[in-house]
Amino acid sequence: MRKICLTLLSLFFIIQLNAQESNDYILQIDGQNISKEEFIRLYEKNRTNLSNGEITSVDNYLDLFINFKLKVLDAKSHGIDTTKSFINEFEGYKEQLAKPYLIDKEKQGQLVKEAYERMQYEVRASHILIKLNPDATPADTVEAYNKAMEIRRRIMNGENFEVVARGSSDDPSVKNNGGDLGYFTVFQMVYPFETAAYTTRVNDVSMPVRTRFGYHIVKVTDKRQAQGEVKVAHIMLAVPRESGPEVEKQKKQLINEIYHKIKQGNDFAQLAMEYSDDKGSGRNGGELPWFGVGRMVPEFEKAAFELKANGEVSMPVRTGFGWHIVKRIDRKEILPFDNVKNDIANKVAKDQRAEKARESFIEKLKTDYNFTENEENIPVHYDTIQQQYILNPKYISFKGDFNGVLFSILDKNIKEKEYANYIEHLFEGKEVSPYQFYLGYNSFKEKKILEIEESLLETKYPEYKYLLMEYHDGMLLFEITDQMVWSKAMRDTLGMQEYYKENRKKYMWDERWEGTIFLCSDKATYDKVEKIISKRSYGKTITERDLLDKVNEQSTVLRIEKGLFNKGDNQWVDYLIWNKEPTEKGKNFVLYKGEKISPKVKSLEEAKGQVISDYQDYLEKLWVEGLRSKHNILVNDSVLSEIKKKY
Repeated sequence: MRKICLTLLSLFFIIQLNAQESNDYILQIDGQNISKEEFIRLYEKNRTNLSNGEITSVDNYLDLFINFKLKVLDAKSHGIDTTKSFINEFEGYKEQLAKPYLIDKEKQGQLVKEAYERMQYEVRASHILIKLNPDATPADTVEAYNKAMEIRRRIMNGENFEVVARGSSDDPSVKNNGGDLGYFTVFQMVYPFETAAYTTRVNDVSMPVRTRFGYHIVKVTDKRQAQGEVKVAHIMLAVPRESGPEVEKQKKQLINEIYHKIKQGNDFAQLAMEYSDDKGSGRNGGELPWFGVGRMVPEFEKAAFELKANGEVSMPVRTGFGWHIVKRIDRKEILPFDNVKNDIANKVAKDQRAEKARESFIEKLKTDYNFTENEENIPVHYDTIQQQYILNPKYISFKGDFNGVLFSILDKNIKEKEYANYIEHLFEGKEVSPYQFYLGYNSFKEKKILEIEESLLETKYPEYKYLLMEYHDGMLLFEITDQMVWSKAMRDTLGMQEYYKENRKKYMWDERWEGTIFLCSDKATYDKVEKIISKRSYGKTITERDLLDKVNEQSTVLRIEKGLFNKGDNQWVDYLIWNKEPTEKGKNFVLYKGEKISPKVKSLEEAKGQVISDYQDYLEKLWVEGLRSKHNILVNDSVLSEIKKKY
């Protein structure tokens, strides 16, 4: 009895399991299940026709879906997914698709909000730069830092910032600006410098701040509410730097004359086209793209933002480029956060800030995946007494046992050999300092941690898995369709000619009219033209050119249009020949000479574009029919009914 019960129970579980599996797939192709989730996801994404807004029915979309799957299978049978070009292109897409999943989204959100908060203000700052390479040794770094601290001490003890900057800054522009960078806002400076400027109080001097350029000492001289952006047009008279007093005098006189013309009511855009030495903007009436603080030279920027109303024009302004007159076109303030957060997020992703989100993500992965390092096998360590990095001897000659474990993560052991291969490939036999070994080891750790996380993305994030599948199958579909349809139709000229012969009646010209129409501006011209074209000599000894020259002697009162016209090509031909009301009312002085041409078959050359398109459709139809007959297709009717009830 117990045995019978166990058998019945086992049978029950098998039935239940089969029942569950039957609900997991929408169809089978050659015994391979295709999940209902995949079908539903693609249906929801593509069921609305973007051109007319109509909804594709589930049954119709299922036919398209089956065709899609068959074509992808055909691509695989041709080995397209194994070609080097396909693999490389797909790996590139895969890398791009993975990026949003390999950052700390919470940290990224904080950085976006921080950037927006900074957008509300503009900072004016001066700086002194102590140049230092990004991969400088610890000794060089300490030396540069100490030098920066000594300079800061001098300033804090009362020395003038500009004087000290001119004597000690490595920034080449210091000789012109004394270290003054003017006003700037978010994303206009490298992130660490920006942070120093926004977190230092007005008239205070920051501690040395490290960027990829070296160490900076930053003095904030002003902070104000953001001015937003302005759109202006300008007229510029260039004054080259080597110009003498005479050129300067001539340009100043001319810019004043132009300004006077504007005040008298002359058109600004026309004057810009005529006089401006900025030919790029001059062609557009002097218009420049929208800009905010820090985008233009200070004198120009100041003049643009001081204009109070649209249409207002500045007095002539002198900059390092020459003389300008600026006209305000429009101005806009900083938009609300929700309007700009996506744009800011894109900028954050391309900015040095992205490193912060990435570093935060890696630290979280280390905790989540139980990251541990084997201290005794670390390739390089820092000697705090000697203040230098000391290299593990085996990496000097790359000889010895590299089988030790460097670190473990998610129960995976990463061995020394992997790092040794990585560093050899990274530096390709060049002489490498211990500090570069240290940097290389850090980048190697990050690379391995992110590789492990990337390998788990399809399991952790179903939407990523499906997106990856879409790209993969979409690429296959494109390649196989090109081979079987698009390029094939272009190459198969004999097949296309045969298709055209069998379907010639599809490619007909409608009734057309060939001739000339004479558009007259008044009744007198109409009578004059009618008299001339009615003569037998017209078209023989009297040409169209003769007619135009004679009638248009004083002004253009006659236009002639001639050719082979289809319905819809010309409103006056439509009116005169096919009695369709013209859109241009009140023009009744129209004459014509010509004849109707009866409908006829287009030549292959005349219909080539449509024939190629139709032939491609024909080839695709034959291809799909062949695929459907070749493969065993089974639709899961119970799941299909369930989906149809939902949609």
